[in-house]
Amino acid sequence: MSDSEKPQADLEALERFVIENDDLLELEERIGRFNIFDALRIERKEIQHSNFLSWLLDPNESHGQGDLFLKAVLMDMLKRVREQALSPPISPVLLDGIELHDVEVRREWNSIDLLIIARKPAMIVAVENKVDSGEHTRQLERYHDRVASSFAGIPALFVFLAASEQEASDDRWVNYSYADLHRVLSRVRRIAGGSLGADVAVFLDHYLGLIGSRFMTDPKIEELCKRIYANHRRAIELVFDLAGATGSGVMSRFAELVSQSDLDCEVVLQEAKKVKLVPRKWLTLLPPIGIYKSHDPRAWLDIRLEIKKSHLFLQVRATQTTDQEYRNKVVEALTADGNPFGFKLSFPTWRGQRRIALWTDTIVRDIESDEIDDEVAATQALDSLRRLLPRLEGVADVLARVRSDGRR
Repeated sequence: MSDSEKPQADLEALERFVIENDDLLELEERIGRFNIFDALRIERKEIQHSNFLSWLLDPNESHGQGDLFLKAVLMDMLKRVREQALSPPISPVLLDGIELHDVEVRREWNSIDLLIIARKPAMIVAVENKVDSGEHTRQLERYHDRVASSFAGIPALFVFLAASEQEASDDRWVNYSYADLHRVLSRVRRIAGGSLGADVAVFLDHYLGLIGSRFMTDPKIEELCKRIYANHRRAIELVFDLAGATGSGVMSRFAELVSQSDLDCEVVLQEAKKVKLVPRKWLTLLPPIGIYKSHDPRAWLDIRLEIKKSHLFLQVRATQTTDQEYRNKVVEALTADGNPFGFKLSFPTWRGQRRIALWTDTIVRDIESDEIDDEVAATQALDSLRRLLPRLEGVADVLARVRSDGRR
């Protein structure tokens, strides 16, 4: 195609994308449905999520369903306790056959998001709710100790509820996701059906719709997006090239600067909010055990520029592999011998984490600000990378030693 023909072809591609595009209309209808939580602008606010869950799980509240929701959620959480090899305060089978009496649900008791106190049978359930925020220093450990000291002798369950793949730093807490919550409440909604009052059913449907659209992947929406992209790839890529997602200009420019530099690094992944690169020496020594299919399976120990919660940061990270024991040996070796690379392990339970951040440098604290220039931010990130790489010169030697010991 000649340069003179390209503008007309681009225009025609955009017209096909927006005119008589049934898939796009269906997608807009699905994601554009009215939701009371969206209307109130509380869809990602932890306090409001905790308030709703407090109302739903309290047998004494106005939904009129007694302990229906509480028992369903607790039984599922108790099954998760077994999976994590912890001791449950009560068997889920036993809980299924009894009624919970004299239940109190407290909000923000000693800063704990939800505290459920059941007096017959006696048990305590502490829930720490994380939607967008992360943990504070030793937060879960402190909460555990407060409950243990205030309710000594009463069996307790500690639940870390998160919207993302974030895991509890304290292994005494059960990891539970909003996807789990959605699955359980959807089952209750389906089974209870007509016994729910119309107003309660509508409210619950809106909440399930919120979780499903904000914190989970909807299979139908995913199918529509894939089909739209397949049929209108040129138009979509044109939109992103000309408008771009927040930070995409920084990422593309940073990847370009790295490729043009004298740094012996290979860019293995470039996305709208993330660029992953790996020193070429590392790639020759890392076994192909990474689980992600989007890039080289050897790139499970990487350096990345990423945008999250408006922060632009450079990070060294070890991700999940098919051989977690080998990955953990690498991390142990990199943080041993006086830690010459300046790496820091944030969580005591890092061995069980899917992702392990070893080093982080925040480049820009609010990348979404209109005052941030893509070129400046990308250059600052490259400067940070240049300062970092000399400190990591000995990483290849450590990788070679672990590989030799592990016979990989």
